[in-house]
Amino acid sequence: MKKLLMLVVCLSMCLACAASAELTDYNVVTSAQTHKVIFDTDNETDWFGDDSFALLLLLQADAAGYIDLLGVTSAAANVTVAESTTANLNMLEAAGRGDIPVAIGTDVPLAGLHGDDTIAANGLTRINCMKQVLQYGDTVSYDNLGDLLVYAWGYSSLKPVEETAWEFMIEQVNKYPNQVTIMAVGACTNVAMAILSDPTFAEKTAGIYYMGGAIDVPGNDTPCAERNWYYDPEAVDICLRADFPLQVIVPNDISYNQKLTYDRINLIMNAGDNAMTRMIRENAFAKRFENNTDYRESLWDAQVPGIFMCPDFITKTDVRDVAIVTDMGYTYGESVAWEEGKGPENATTCTIVYDVDGDAYWQFMADMLGAQF
Repeated sequence: MKKLLMLVVCLSMCLACAASAELTDYNVVTSAQTHKVIFDTDNETDWFGDDSFALLLLLQADAAGYIDLLGVTSAAANVTVAESTTANLNMLEAAGRGDIPVAIGTDVPLAGLHGDDTIAANGLTRINCMKQVLQYGDTVSYDNLGDLLVYAWGYSSLKPVEETAWEFMIEQVNKYPNQVTIMAVGACTNVAMAILSDPTFAEKTAGIYYMGGAIDVPGNDTPCAERNWYYDPEAVDICLRADFPLQVIVPNDISYNQKLTYDRINLIMNAGDNAMTRMIRENAFAKRFENNTDYRESLWDAQVPGIFMCPDFITKTDVRDVAIVTDMGYTYGESVAWEEGKGPENATTCTIVYDVDGDAYWQFMADMLGAQF
């Protein structure tokens, strides 16, 4: 038995060393000492989408010492905050990371949910999350989803913290001034609430990375607007105008270039056997690729953590002046970009990331998710 135990320990050490050797091939520019992250996400475990890949990558980056993941905050856009909170808690429990706090945000946009007449008169779209917020309101919560429950996952034994998402953000930014990066990959309502609650909040962060907007391509919910920013344009406007030291946008444009494929899923599943790869095998693979190896899924959020850690993955980027349309009309929620220095007074200079080296990025994803830290 003692020899068997020694063999298992040695094998584990060899696997860890191999993973470390593979990861030294990447130019990771972040460290846990100086790069703290709050992940503001509209995660959904029923589909195990690209928010889920992003969260798993952040968890592994935290374990590796590449970042310090301070917490996860639940946002709206794809799903209600009740669903997102349940998804985040379930994933953290499955990953054995109950030490990461989860704070509940809001799915009520700053301007409220516009009436059906307004939506129809302006040629807009009532996306599914908005319908669910209107239908269920406060009758659902992270531990009582009713009809929205995904029975395959059920409820986590983990609980969220008592603070709201924006209270948690403010607390952490004050605790670690100039070190915290906000990754906002859902609606921006939580971040805007932090700014409204503490006007010095943005300037005390290290910056913000968005997944949102559509720069040189159409929107994906209306001809003009991308979902995350369409959900709460007024919140986006507040964020863009705030004094963040750095604003990086990964827009809808990247989804035209980056796809999740059978080969990329296979790469991750064969990278190792741990909680991360098992979640992908049982969810992302089983639901999309098991019976259809030709399936391709557009990717948005999954690229955000990787370009934060390894900017070398970026293959197409520029700097533009960006603003968002908040006037009601058929362009409501449209993100507008000008050449740097040529935008109007209400535009903000942002770095835009349009594409990455997909093969290198997903090899990094596989090496990270398959590693034992």
